[in-house]
Amino acid sequence: MEEKQFLEELVKRYVANALSREELDIFFRLMAEGKLDEPLARQLDQEAGTETESVMPLRRQPWIAVSRTFRIAASVLLVLTLSFFVWKHNAFQLFGNTISVATVKGERKEIKLPDGSTVWLNESSKMEYPRHFAEHQRKVVLLDGEAYFDIKRDESKPFFVAASGTTTRVLGTAFNIRSYHFLKSILVTVTRGKVEVERAGGAERKILLPNEQVAYDVKTREITKVNVNSANAVAWKDGRLLFDNESFANVIAILENKFDVKIQAEESIREYHMSAEFASTDSLPRILDLLSLANNLEYRLENNQITLSKKRRPI
Repeated sequence: MEEKQFLEELVKRYVANALSREELDIFFRLMAEGKLDEPLARQLDQEAGTETESVMPLRRQPWIAVSRTFRIAASVLLVLTLSFFVWKHNAFQLFGNTISVATVKGERKEIKLPDGSTVWLNESSKMEYPRHFAEHQRKVVLLDGEAYFDIKRDESKPFFVAASGTTTRVLGTAFNIRSYHFLKSILVTVTRGKVEVERAGGAERKILLPNEQVAYDVKTREITKVNVNSANAVAWKDGRLLFDNESFANVIAILENKFDVKIQAEESIREYHMSAEFASTDSLPRILDLLSLANNLEYRLENNQITLSKKRRPI
């Protein structure tokens, strides 16, 4: 069914009060996006035309037309109000066979997939998955952000995660994928079972076991594998902001995204590697104070812009 036909049918079913709860979610979301403006207008025109034809002969009862028109206008007003509420408070979007889930800053969300698998979505992340998996495979797309997957084992139906030029394939295991658009590398870390990571085009694959991690450089398309403590990669699930031998360039990018600030630092500082742990609720000044103290740095905050520099030695 083409999108135009889908929208027309959705509006007709709404007017007939025949939408399911899931379809109402779709309706409200599309309304908030303005995609139902035209089909709603056409439906109202048709209603108005029907009313005129049916009411015209009944000249002694003109209130009928007014009453029905008022009912339609009230319905539209109600839809607008509810759609705004859903747009503000509901992070789930359904369209056709695809469900899209997004989180905002400071929010983490648990998702149950159609096969019973569980996904935890970190803040500022977005993922899409089908309402029903295909017969021979299960596939989701991590559009941006970070997610921890605990996949229900099914050897007849492998599970795939597509994320920025990589495809992760499993049968049933637990692993973390960090794929934020503002970071240069995608990280896949295994906590249980076995994972196969393939870069775009299938040119190279890496097999990962627990406490192993693959880094895929989005620019150079190189894949490297290292041993790690996988518990550190999923510390965010427990509300911790943990950096494990992380480059200062990545730390800066993560803090910029989390706190909506700009951080300037010379290249030599960006090349530092560091490990540190904070609570996800810690303030930016507290984090900067501790990072500066541990790395012999100082910072200056002015007009929502932070400048990091090496601490000057006293003369």
